[in-house]
Amino acid sequence: MDFKTLLDSLRAPFKKSVKVGLDITSDTIVVVELKKQRNQIRLENIAVASTPLNAVQDGEIMDPSAVAEVISELMQENGIEANAALCAVAGQSTIVRPVRFPMMPEGELREVITFEAERYIPFSIEDVNISFQVVNEIEEDGAPKQEVILVAAQKTLINSLQQAASEAGLELTCVDVASFAVMRAIADTDQCKDNQTIALVHIQGWTTDINILVGGIPRFSRSIPIGYSYFLDSIINSLGLDEETARSVLDEIDVDPQSYESAAPQIEQATEIIRPALAELTGEIGRSLDFYLSQGTDPIDNVLISGRGGNLKNLDRFLTTRLGLQVELVNPFSKIEVDQDAFDPELLYPQAPTLATAIGLAMRGVQGV
Repeated sequence: MDFKTLLDSLRAPFKKSVKVGLDITSDTIVVVELKKQRNQIRLENIAVASTPLNAVQDGEIMDPSAVAEVISELMQENGIEANAALCAVAGQSTIVRPVRFPMMPEGELREVITFEAERYIPFSIEDVNISFQVVNEIEEDGAPKQEVILVAAQKTLINSLQQAASEAGLELTCVDVASFAVMRAIADTDQCKDNQTIALVHIQGWTTDINILVGGIPRFSRSIPIGYSYFLDSIINSLGLDEETARSVLDEIDVDPQSYESAAPQIEQATEIIRPALAELTGEIGRSLDFYLSQGTDPIDNVLISGRGGNLKNLDRFLTTRLGLQVELVNPFSKIEVDQDAFDPELLYPQAPTLATAIGLAMRGVQGV
């Protein structure tokens, strides 16, 4: 061993791990750095960029080098000196299932889940990474049982995240579920109290994920193959626009007909282009919530929207009218301290739905959970 190698090995145990929340979707890449001081979590850095066109499909990174380049540029331009990251998965390549098992030690439970996982997962067991968390103990048919949240993600999806992070100089230390990261960002706030039933509608990339949580425990999950990227792609193809112009147009569309005002011809054209898909998505959300409620379970206290699609103008008001339930945008900033001299609140806070996943991931990093 040469002297430099010896010196590096001696330094390694003392090298501070700086973790960032890294949210990579087909439409947006977000990097968030938080810092914990005593009992307060402070926003240290935040950076956002558009994902290279076609670099990500249904959560899988098809062009890791292009994505890594964007991540590296974001970190360099914003002075983010991290060496580790937490990422999230979502969409139809990720499965979340609440399952009940007899009481048994964790080691034995792990073996049982590995053996029986294919009963609950529509993929070959060799093609997925499986994780689980025991969330509750109940009694069923006179026998004690444990409730387990089973999560499976396709290995190609995880490997693509790993490769992009590595090429950007980051160690991937954790892969979470995007909806769970969002809920962590707002846990114990007025939007998400322990005794509430929350329906989180996460509109990001090519899909919309619906997760209903009762007292923080997932009870229903569904992925719908319509998301922000679907709307964006429809505008690009129908109007022949480049990606950045299409994004600007989509940001100008007011999706709530009740607040309709005369707009530029291109905006009005784009509004008509996305309206059928928006109606279909709204119908699927409504049917999902109705199916959950038809099981005679807890009524829904709050419907929250997250993801890039949550920034569609007046989507919360549109869905409130269509669903007959109060719909709000998630607010991950209620739990963290923001220096308003360093971050312009007028620019930052309206982007809350887009930033929520990365904030929840970064929060997990600083909390060490």
